Amino acid sequence: MPGECEDPDSEKPGAKKRTRSAFSHAQVHELERRFSTQRYLSGPERADLAGALKLTETQVKIWFQNRRYKTKRRQMATEMVVCSSPKKVAVKVLVRDDQKQYHQGIGVHIPMTVPLYRGYQYYPYLHYYYHQPWNMDNMFCGGML
Repeated sequence: MPGECEDPDSEKPGAKKRTRSAFSHAQVHELERRFSTQRYLSGPERADLAGALKLTETQVKIWFQNRRYKTKRRQMATEMVVCSSPKKVAVKVLVRDDQKQYHQGIGVHIPMTVPLYRGYQYYPYLHYYYHQPWNMDNMFCGGML
């Protein structure tokens, strides 16, 4: 209807919408094999690979760009999981509230309903970093792996 707002993303007359490239299993296998040994291709290498796979150089270039980005996203997701997962370590409690809790051969006598060392629950590595010399080697998730 005239005067109504039109979708700005709708196709313009004469403009051709690009279709998604479908790669064969053999092409993807060869692209993946090449990517595993070489993440970046020079112009001549890209042309040779494109010719061998019967693809355009642009298709090969875009495939490699997308594959590098996919690898980066996966790596970042893995690092986030490693950095955000709590680290738990079993520790014997020897003294609590100035009372000896551990007796040789008897074991620990602590009610399990009381959380121990509440401060470490929120900052589990504070003790580690406080007693270590400061350098980037001590940083597990500082972005510099």
